[in-house]
Formats: sequence, C-alpha cells, structure tokens
Amino acid sequence: MLCVFSLNAQTLRIGDRIPTIDVDSSAGSELKLVEAEYTCLIFMHSESEPSIEAIRHFSTNVHNDEMDLDVVLLTPEQDGFEEDMLRSITTNKTIVAFDNEGRTFANFNIEHIPFAVVYNTASRRALWFGPLARLTAERLVLILK
Repeated sequence: MLCVFSLNAQTLRIGDRIPTIDVDSSAGSELKLVEAEYTCLIFMHSESEPSIEAIRHFSTNVHNDEMDLDVVLLTPEQDGFEEDMLRSITTNKTIVAFDNEGRTFANFNIEHIPFAVVYNTASRRALWFGPLARLTAERLVLILK
C-alpha cells in the first residue's frame, strides 16, 4: 500500500523581505504608515477563541509601549468589530487591518491562527514568525535587540 502525504512548508524565512501586504487600515494599504521601528503582524479572527485568548495574553504580558513596536491585528473579516475588540484585548499601539479578499493571508501562506510575524518596519525583513503563543515578552526582547 502506498501512502502519499502533502506538507505545506512556510515560505517565509528569517531575514527575507516579508510578502506583499494588501489591507484596509489606518496605517495604509501596505501598512507603510506604521511609525514604530518594528511591527508585529498578528493573523487572527475575532470569532476564534484561541486567537482572542492569545492576543489577550500577549497584550497583558508584552508592553509594546516600552518597545518601539506597533502591533497589527490582521483579520479576513469585514470592518465593524474593531471598536469592541480594541477595548477588550489590545493596547493603544494596536492597529486593526482588514485583509483585502484574503490576499495577505495567501501571500504569507497562513493556514493556522493566531500566527505572528515580527519584522523591521523600514527594511520589511522578517525577524521572527510562528504561533502567537510562542511569542513571549522575553523572546520579543531578544528579537528586537
């Protein structure tokens, strides 16, 4: 008997430029108006309990106002939920972005959420990526050194 397995490898590599971002947000369609030195892009969905819990934990434990870091919550949903979400799970350095027709999720090959990508805002080079639960405050400090 022959068994065939298909595995999707993550195409992003540390040090590579991040894929194209195509969103609707207050930081522009490509997030080029983000002012912090570093960006943490979190792929999520407001109806995903693991996403909400991971973001709450991240927001509680990571004080991005002490770092030069902006957090972007990227969702495939349509505009409308952001005000309640921002009040309940985020800090004041958080931007909500809405993926245009799923293009950014596809460009980053995102299949599981919550997933985070930390990158240098100016160079757009990836510094870290993985499940949000693995992005601890201690790890983030090491990444941003």
